[in-house]
This record gives sequence, structure tokens and C-alpha cells, in this order.
Amino acid sequence: MHDFEFEHKHELEEHDFLGCCKNCRHSLEIIKPHILDFFDRIKNHTTETLVKLSPEDLYRLYQILDDVAHLETGEQLGELILTDLDIRRVLPAIRAYYTTFFSLHEAHLAKELLKSRDPWHVLESFPLYPRYETLIRNQAEVLHLTPDTSFAFIGCGPVPLSLILLNRLYGVRSIGLDTNPESVSLAEKVLRCLELEDHIKILHGDESRLSELEWNVVLVAALAEPKPRIFRAIYKTLKSREKAPVIYRTYTGIRAVLYRPVQPDDIRGFRIIKQILPTGRVNNTLVLLDLE
Repeated sequence: MHDFEFEHKHELEEHDFLGCCKNCRHSLEIIKPHILDFFDRIKNHTTETLVKLSPEDLYRLYQILDDVAHLETGEQLGELILTDLDIRRVLPAIRAYYTTFFSLHEAHLAKELLKSRDPWHVLESFPLYPRYETLIRNQAEVLHLTPDTSFAFIGCGPVPLSLILLNRLYGVRSIGLDTNPESVSLAEKVLRCLELEDHIKILHGDESRLSELEWNVVLVAALAEPKPRIFRAIYKTLKSREKAPVIYRTYTGIRAVLYRPVQPDDIRGFRIIKQILPTGRVNNTLVLLDLE
């Protein structure tokens, strides 16, 4: 039995919140033990031990946290969670795990795609594929996407699924940027096996390359860092060229347990035009910016 496989005294379910205002401290006391329990499961894990898990076991561990993050618990509960001293103590470890999970899980997916005779089937069978599709359709709500739209995506990762879906659903051409050479190499191979290399280009580099590239929308990945530097570079670039929409992904409400949300100081010089909150099992809130 793996160290994360154990029996709950009581599984957390939606009916636990029946009769509750979903904004009160009582809700926090319901959910808090489950966050702390998750920390107990991962606290002895390192990147090295997570690497040794099979993709299936790695995903099952992720699902435990994911189930907590997607409870409909009210707007104020996220703030209560983030200010609770016991939870604040474990948040860095939980968020570090979340980042590591996506790095490892996407690398596993890339390798599966590369060895498959039917990579599109593998991609569509990816458990998170429907979430990405919903996220991209939500993104289309704030932008009028056409084949003339050209995205620059900061932090594309080894499987640039957002760019793949932008092309597949809307015919959009894109440039993906990533600072990890291995991720860049895998992403290029993935696009070749999906026969999308003529529509999506992957470059090694960070936000400093924006000024040398042709694009008319910039998208900042939820896990791209450091946010203040990224937005400063975007601001500087837009000040010296034609204005273009800026979209970033962040975490709101209880989903902010997963990763540090973008802060107001991170986006200094911009103003928020629109925000689309996640629905269903989507993690990210989408935020559209313009220069102040």
C-alpha cells in the first residue's frame, strides 16, 4: 500500500455543507482537517520520491487535493482558509507539491504521446483534457478569436495543451515560451507528433523575448514565475508597441490553496477589464488586463 492510501474517518462531501451559510467559520472547521490531512500525506515526499511514483499513483495523490479545491464553499471561505495559522503553515508544502505534480505529470504525458501511434487519442484521454477545453472556451468569451489571432504564451510547459486547443478549436497560431530547456525540447517533439509544428512554435526563453516576437495577445500561465517581473516586461513591451490584450490565469476562493494567487502589486500599471471565475473542475480564474 502506498503511503498516501489510507482510510478517512469521514470522507468530505457536499452534504457536509447542507444547512451552512458556506461563508462561516464552521465551514472552515469542516474543511481544515482535510487540508491538514493532505499535508500529512505529502510532508515526507520529495521531488525524488514523487518521480518514482507511477503516473497513475501520482494522479491519484493529486486527486485528493483536487477534490478539496473544488468544493462549492462560498466566496469568503477562501480568505478564511488562507488566514488560518495552521493552514498557512502547510500552504508552502502543498503549493510546492502542486507545482511538482504538474511538472512530472506533463512530462509523463509527453512521453506517452511520443511513443503512441495515435497521439491524439492519448491526448483526448488525458484526465485533465476536458478542463483545458473548458478553460479555452472560457477564454474565448473574453476575446474575439480568429485565425489572425496570434498568442504568446509565457510558461507553456512540455505539453502546450492550451496552444494545441487554441489551434484545434479556433485556428489560432501561437508562440510558446518556456525557461526549461527539457520542456522546450519535449514540447517541440509533441507538436511534431501531432503535426502542429507549422502552427505552434516553441522557444526557449522568458518574457524578455516578447519584444522580438510577433503576437497580438499575451497569455501568462498560472504557474509562470516570477509574476512581478513577467508583468513588468509585458508592460514595458506594450508601452513601446500597439496595445494588445493581456490574459493571466490565477486561483481564487478555495482554489487558492493550490497556488499563490496573482497579487495586486504583481500587475501594477494594469487595470482589470474582466474576470471569469472557474466552473466545474476547472482550476483557473481568467483575468483580462489593459494598461492603465
